[in-house]
Amino acid sequence: MLKYWYTLVFLFFTVIPLRAQSKLKSDGASDKKAIGAVVQTLFDSMWAGDSTKARSVMAPNLRLIIIAKNPEGEMVTRETSGKQFLKMLASQPAKTLDERSWNGQLQVDGDLASYWCEYAFFNAGKFSHCGVDVFQLYRSPQGWKIVNLAYNMRRDNCDMQAIPPR
Repeated sequence: MLKYWYTLVFLFFTVIPLRAQSKLKSDGASDKKAIGAVVQTLFDSMWAGDSTKARSVMAPNLRLIIIAKNPEGEMVTRETSGKQFLKMLASQPAKTLDERSWNGQLQVDGDLASYWCEYAFFNAGKFSHCGVDVFQLYRSPQGWKIVNLAYNMRRDNCDMQAIPPR
């Protein structure tokens, strides 16, 4: 009887989690499309001033790392939370925050992904800065979620010809 109990416990802790994981897996092409849609949803939510839409693609513990020069010309990093980002987003009128990206590159390993792209940022129709966004995402039961976003900011060496139109 004890032998059957051990077998049942073994199956519960090995087979069931493996079946659950296999439901989360998908092929590379659909991952690429889904991750691209998540990133675009974040950019679209910024344009719309829609914090609810942004929250739908963010992990609850999202953090943002900003790398930029301070007024003295020194590179510094600043960190903000997803909650702070959503609060800022909710305070902006629609069609104020316009981020456009190009040259996206994706790496996926199972349930972890990294998406790197160049971007240009416009505030109320005026060019503000450019740089590189680096997204880290994970596959949740609800789909891909952004867990970290690091980006740099610069006003020089921006490829204005590469910026896609809105």
